[in-house]
Amino acid sequence: MKEDVCYVLAKWIDKGFHFGDLSVQIHYGRGNEEKLTSGAAWHADAENSLLHLAVTLSGSRVLHSKRIQAHANTTLRRPKRQEPTEVLERQEPGDVYLSSSTLMRHAPQFFDTDYSTRVIAIHARILYTSADIEHFRRVRTRDSWERLTNVLANTLAAANLQIPSLAQAESRLLD
Repeated sequence: MKEDVCYVLAKWIDKGFHFGDLSVQIHYGRGNEEKLTSGAAWHADAENSLLHLAVTLSGSRVLHSKRIQAHANTTLRRPKRQEPTEVLERQEPGDVYLSSSTLMRHAPQFFDTDYSTRVIAIHARILYTSADIEHFRRVRTRDSWERLTNVLANTLAAANLQIPSLAQAESRLLD
């Protein structure tokens, strides 16, 4: 079988690399309204965010994203004329999202906070080495990238994410 980005991503998942890259993001102080308005806060992530799971632990923020909105029972192939829609999703303590933030422009919105109301969020992404990502980029073709992005977009759009309770998670640690 010829390796392409679909095969490489599947191999990373099979090896347990998904959600192995953890970061804790903390924000307090002045909000970022100016950066959001100017466009400076907008970005797309690197390939480690092909699968990106985020959990807000404290504080409040809003995730802005630009997405093509598919209708029910359709695939997410982008027609040439369709423009992305800006979607705003408020993130409060305990909120979780699973996305492919490599594939969408997005920007976090932070509000003025002090230390006691700071935003703390954990982000889990794909863990890979420099050699892994160099290989991924070498085998990437336009066709394989399009197949991968369509599979990810369609799967995430249809996903029914079930987050375990703390008790369920703790019971797994005891197994």
